[in-house]
Amino acid sequence: MRFETGPRLTRLLEISLFIFTSVACGPMACAQLPPSSVGPTALTTIAAPAAVQRPAAGWTLKGKDRHDSRKAGRATPARPASSGAQTDSSVQSAAPQTTVVAPPVDRGDCDYWIVSSRGCSGTPAAADASCCLNYFHRTSEQCLVHEPREAFLASVRPDRPVCFVLHGSYNRWRDIMVESRRIHRWLRSAAPESSLQVVFFSWPSDGNMPFLFPVDIAILGRRSAAHGTYLAGLIGQLPSEQRVSIIGHSHGARAAVAALHLMGGGTLEQGQALPGGYCPPHHLRVVLMAAAIDHDWLNPGERYGQALLIPEQVLLMRNSRDSTLALYPMRKGFGERAMGKGGLGRDDRFALGPLGTKVVELDAADFAEWHHSFADYHQHPELAAALLPYVFCQEQGMMITPAQPSSPASGPVSITPPTSVQRPPAPPSARPTTVETVPPETSGPQVPTLDEPQKNSVELRFEK
Repeated sequence: MRFETGPRLTRLLEISLFIFTSVACGPMACAQLPPSSVGPTALTTIAAPAAVQRPAAGWTLKGKDRHDSRKAGRATPARPASSGAQTDSSVQSAAPQTTVVAPPVDRGDCDYWIVSSRGCSGTPAAADASCCLNYFHRTSEQCLVHEPREAFLASVRPDRPVCFVLHGSYNRWRDIMVESRRIHRWLRSAAPESSLQVVFFSWPSDGNMPFLFPVDIAILGRRSAAHGTYLAGLIGQLPSEQRVSIIGHSHGARAAVAALHLMGGGTLEQGQALPGGYCPPHHLRVVLMAAAIDHDWLNPGERYGQALLIPEQVLLMRNSRDSTLALYPMRKGFGERAMGKGGLGRDDRFALGPLGTKVVELDAADFAEWHHSFADYHQHPELAAALLPYVFCQEQGMMITPAQPSSPASGPVSITPPTSVQRPPAPPSARPTTVETVPPETSGPQVPTLDEPQKNSVELRFEK
């Protein structure tokens, strides 16, 4: 069978083919054709795509023309990164980042330093404090800037006391980031109007064998003493007239005592010693909190027998209920008791002689209870007030009595002085014996005992 096509059928096939190609190709295929080859009815559909294919003319359109093209529902191409509009928006989005990184003018309680010896080996040969220490400046809650040693030394002002804080064992770097802010705020709460430069000295206190607690404690104790060499070298770079204080907790107290022993001309058990010509600060005060050292190590001739030669005053903040320090003698089987739990004994004070008058003890058991961590101490503002004459290096006449812990018994104490003033006009025959004994006890708070004159001078202020 033959199939013949006539003129009418041929015309119908051509129209169908034209319609099929126009629908299948779409506007983009038609846009590739020159405008002269398209009929007048197709100009309205390909006008916008034709303008898109001309970058030089498309990017010179004004804002009103671009707005009109979007309003007409036609597709617009993505703007290149080099366009002026997006350059302005990118600059505006980067501006907040620059203001956050830049140090603010008034940092408040976020202005302190963290000096880390975690990259130091602690060997006897490395006695130079500037060889391996890292210095970090906390300028805000989210900003910790790594600075050179020269920037740290330049930030020290001679008119403000410097306080070095040393943590104990089992404190990782992330723990230092959190606790340093709280401790700094705790120290500043004692005297918000006074200026204080706080420096947190972080040593490698990560435990290695927690399942062998006595062995791990002995290793960390020797390590803290070795890193006391870097603390002593760092303090030696400050001016000699700079007022300096040291706060050491647990094994941090051992690092502080080791640094004091080196300043006094001593040598550590591993052979570390300071170079000749070392100049210790003339005004140095120390606070030992829950010290994890033997009670007799400060005696002359003992391990740290020269530690009390340099400091002016030493506050021994002990805890008679410390359950962790109760296990301290077990590190040697039947070793000596810890100084941070029982303090100095009578034999120790007799061996210290005149140096024992520098040490004042304070039992913080009513605040820390049976706990040992640093957090159980720095959450009480009363203990911060007790550190005021030592941290801010105030004179003895300016010593502020620590506030008593809040209790029901603390209320009547502030009321009894007015009642005692109103009772003396009463006739002598009507005086009760109980009234006569109360005023002498409240009027003479500093009545030290004969056996331990210095031990109870501060502790009595906290007794209920």
